[in-house]
Amino acid sequence: MITDVGVKETGCWSCCCRRCHEVSLFEKELEEHQLERLPSEMSILEAAVMEHNLLAISHIYISIKLNNLAHILRVTLLQAEKVVGKMISEQRISGHVDQIQGVVFFQSATQPWDDHMNVVCNKVNNVIDVMLQCEPAFIKERLQRYKC
Repeated sequence: MITDVGVKETGCWSCCCRRCHEVSLFEKELEEHQLERLPSEMSILEAAVMEHNLLAISHIYISIKLNNLAHILRVTLLQAEKVVGKMISEQRISGHVDQIQGVVFFQSATQPWDDHMNVVCNKVNNVIDVMLQCEPAFIKERLQRYKC
C-alpha cells in the first residue's frame, strides 16, 4: 500500500480560503487580456498559482497520490496529472508519475549539489592523505591543534 510521504495534513484550510479571496481580489485588478481562459478552462492566473503550488509541493513531498494532489491543488485528477506531466517534461520539477498506482514521485533537486559536495570532500581527504604520507609530523600537529 502506498501512502503519501511528506508533511502531514493539518486539516486547516482557512489559510487556503483566505488565499482564494486574495487571488480573487488580485484577479479584479487584471486587465481583460490577462483574464483569458486557457484550453484547460483555467485563467492564466489560476494556472500560474496552481503551478506555483505544485512546485512548492514537490519540495515538501517525496511522493503523493494523484487524487490527494488534485485535492490540494483544487483541480480534477486529470488536470493534476496533466500539469505534473507538463512540468516534469519541461524540467521545471524532477520526478515521475506511476499511472498504474496513481502516484507522483518527486526527486530532490539538491542531488547534483550533494554529489558535488561529496566529490569536494573526497578530494580534500585525498590531499590530507597525501600530506600525511609526505609530512606526517606536520599533519599530526595540525590535526591535534584543531582537535580533528
